[in-house]
Amino acid sequence: MARHGREQHPCHARHSNFQMILLIAYGNSLRRDDGAGFVLAGLLERLLLGAGSDVQRIDCHQLTPELSIDVAAEDVSAVVFLDTRVAGPSDDFRLHIEKVTPPETASSAVGHHMDAAVILAYAGALTGKPLPAAWLVTIPGIDFNHGEGFSETTDAVLRSAPEELTEFIRVVFPARSR
Repeated sequence: MARHGREQHPCHARHSNFQMILLIAYGNSLRRDDGAGFVLAGLLERLLLGAGSDVQRIDCHQLTPELSIDVAAEDVSAVVFLDTRVAGPSDDFRLHIEKVTPPETASSAVGHHMDAAVILAYAGALTGKPLPAAWLVTIPGIDFNHGEGFSETTDAVLRSAPEELTEFIRVVFPARSR
């Protein structure tokens, strides 16, 4: 798991009331399109830092219960999970951004795959405090074979991602997009 430090942007001093935004990217960069979530996280991190936000980024292969500790940290005000989804024939081949809410009850069974909602629920169980706002940003992928680089489809969506992520920041974090 790669942790990227809490970088300070020069504008941060003027906006000291900003809480930290946690980015959690997951996937496998050695399985072609499956690594696109890491690139999205890098794009979003740069945009948020440029807007004066305090950002921490975690890159990992899959979501694990331990991530709930990071989500539950006192200074985290928002969490954005970033991943690649398997694109089907009816996919619109755009970024999908959806609000994440914890399930009513989170299973105590830990399997090979966890989702963002369960991580959020575990974070709530750890602290008993209100949860940070959370979103899942996914990019379509069509090639999950061994190898590096992206399919033409995923690469095209990545090229348009900065505009969509800028709009996401403008709508969700309006004070940060000034």
